[in-house]
Amino acid sequence: MRYQVKPEAYGEALSEVYDRMYPSMETPQTVDFIVSLLDPGARVVEFGAGTGRIAIPLAGKGFDVHAVEVSQPMLDKLREHDPLGAVTAVRADFAEHVIDGDFDLCYIVCNTLFMLPDPEQQIEALRRAGAHLRPGGTLLVEVYDPTYFHQLAKPEFQVRNLASDQVMIDTISVDPVNQVLAQVHTTIKAGSVSTFTEISRYAWPSELDLMARIAGFEMVERHGDWERSPFVSGSHRHITLYRKSAAGL
Repeated sequence: MRYQVKPEAYGEALSEVYDRMYPSMETPQTVDFIVSLLDPGARVVEFGAGTGRIAIPLAGKGFDVHAVEVSQPMLDKLREHDPLGAVTAVRADFAEHVIDGDFDLCYIVCNTLFMLPDPEQQIEALRRAGAHLRPGGTLLVEVYDPTYFHQLAKPEFQVRNLASDQVMIDTISVDPVNQVLAQVHTTIKAGSVSTFTEISRYAWPSELDLMARIAGFEMVERHGDWERSPFVSGSHRHITLYRKSAAGL
C-alpha cells in the first residue's frame, strides 16, 4: 500500500505549535554533536529544517548553513527567528531539490526521513544528500527506533502540554505490514479543536543502512542519543553517521 502524503501538509498544519511540540532543551546537545563533526567554517545543509531550531544556532557558530524546507509557514517562522539571514534557506522538497555547490555535512533529524511515505522516496532523499556532499562527506540521520511501536496492538495516547491554555493529544496507531505509523495530533485551545494526521514510514536500522548503501554511503557509527550513548535494545531512537563512499552516487 502506498500512502499519499502532501509534503508541505505537516508544516501548514503545525507551524504555529511546532516550537512548543519540540522544545529547545535538547538543542545544545544536538548542535554540539554536529559541531564535533565539522572543521571551522564548514558548509552544512539541513533537509527539513522546520523553524530553524538546529540550523540557526549552527550558523551562529560560524558555519555556512543552508536549509531546505518545503513548508512556507515553517520557512516564515525560520526567517522570523533569523532576521539577519544567517541561514541560507530555500523552499523545496528535499527529496527532489538540488542545491548548487558541495557540502561537508548533510543532516536529517527529528524523524524527518521517515516522513517520506515509501522506501523509494527515502532512498531518493539519501541519493540527493549524496549529490550535495563532497567526496568523504558526512550524512547524519536521527530517527526513532520502531521496535516499541511495531508491536502495538491498539492505539496509544500521549499528551503534550503546549501552553497554560493549550494541550495536544496524540493518538498513535500502526500498520505493521507496511511499516507505517499514523499519529493524529489533536490540539485543544480555548474551546477550539484542530486535528492533523502525521504519517511516517519507519525503517529498521539494518534496513536504513541498506538504503544508505544503495544511495552510495557507508555506515560509520550509530548512537542512542546526542551524548553518544550506545544504541542498544530499548533505545528509543538512533543517530547514525554515514560517509559518502569513494564510489558514491
